[in-house]
Amino acid sequence: MSSSFQTHLALINNLPTELHEKLMKKSQQLILFTLVSLAVLLAACGSQPARQSPISSSAEPTLVPTAVPSARTTYTVERGEVIYDATFAGRTSPVIEEPLAFPIDGVVAEVLVKREDEVEAGEVLATLNTEDTEEALLLAQQAFTIAQARLETTQAQRQRERRRAEIRAAIAQLNLDQAIAQAGATPSENDQFGIDRLALQLELAQLDLDELNTDIDPALQADVEQAALRVSELEKLLADAVLTAPFSGQLLSFNLSPGYAVSAFSQIGSIADMEQLEVSANVRENSLEELSEDMPVLIMPANRPGEAVTGTIRQLPYPYGSGGGGTEAGEEDSRTRFSFDNLEDAAAFNSGDRVDIIVVITEKDDVLFLPPSAIRDFNGRKFVVVQDGDIQERVDVELGIQGNGRLEIISGLEEGQTIIGQ
Repeated sequence: MSSSFQTHLALINNLPTELHEKLMKKSQQLILFTLVSLAVLLAACGSQPARQSPISSSAEPTLVPTAVPSARTTYTVERGEVIYDATFAGRTSPVIEEPLAFPIDGVVAEVLVKREDEVEAGEVLATLNTEDTEEALLLAQQAFTIAQARLETTQAQRQRERRRAEIRAAIAQLNLDQAIAQAGATPSENDQFGIDRLALQLELAQLDLDELNTDIDPALQADVEQAALRVSELEKLLADAVLTAPFSGQLLSFNLSPGYAVSAFSQIGSIADMEQLEVSANVRENSLEELSEDMPVLIMPANRPGEAVTGTIRQLPYPYGSGGGGTEAGEEDSRTRFSFDNLEDAAAFNSGDRVDIIVVITEKDDVLFLPPSAIRDFNGRKFVVVQDGDIQERVDVELGIQGNGRLEIISGLEEGQTIIGQ
């Protein structure tokens, strides 16, 4: 115990009893507080992580397990069939489908059918207002009648005049023949005079006949032709004002009502023969280059995969096939058409059904192949890693077609070789 602490304790012991008790109580409280603080401090120090001492150069490091490399996939060069095909999405549609349009401008007067109606070939679907055309036609017909009558009258009159000229020429010929016969072999001066005069009369009659053999005034004929042309034009306008069904079928659309103004060749509906269906698809240009008409295809419903039926490419769009540049209504048709091989197969579909079309573009039998994942590519160089015992060797390969999960090997490998995958 230190001397200072002993001194303080002696002083405390020499104090009066009451004061001595108070000081002793205070000292006990101070000692208790000091002990509690020291305990808290020691606890805090114990919670801190212990500092690690530096590792000596002689200490051995803890061993870390080395990762075992996973075995790479290997492939075997096989021989078999490689099929390169393409799949397109399409829809069933009628083989025969035509747009409906009036060939002239006008205002709709009457509509006799509606969308989805079944119609017969030649049935009237709608008409345009033709009041002005009908009035113009009556006037044109009257003008034609007058021009035709004038021409016919002139022709009849010319015919009568020609006949008279023929008779006069014949009489002049008879008179001349008689005078020559009477004059004999040695006509007198008077006989010769009479003969010459009759010959001139015959010549005049022949000239009159020749003039009447020419055509009548061409203006009369032109009037008739012009009037007839006007009548024909107006009759055609009346016929064009009547829209009829080009064939028997169903109206897929028909957007028309009385009072509706239409423009010439502007489509107002469409008609189709629903008994004959095909498949149409929009095929990308780079795929069209690989196709040709009459190629076989498989057609399967999009909602029933596996139920495929056979068909052929019926038509490719221009310039890849025989497809035209557009329809009469001016809408370009760029679709590819596929036909069903059997009508019974087509009957199982409805117009508008979604289908998948599979076209086998190239098919090779008995060729070497590998899966595409076995082929490596470095800057355009195609190669594989061949495993021969403990030796691995890079070998360049020449590739062919790809399909059905296989890639044709044209050269570089032999059947049965083991290839290490990537």
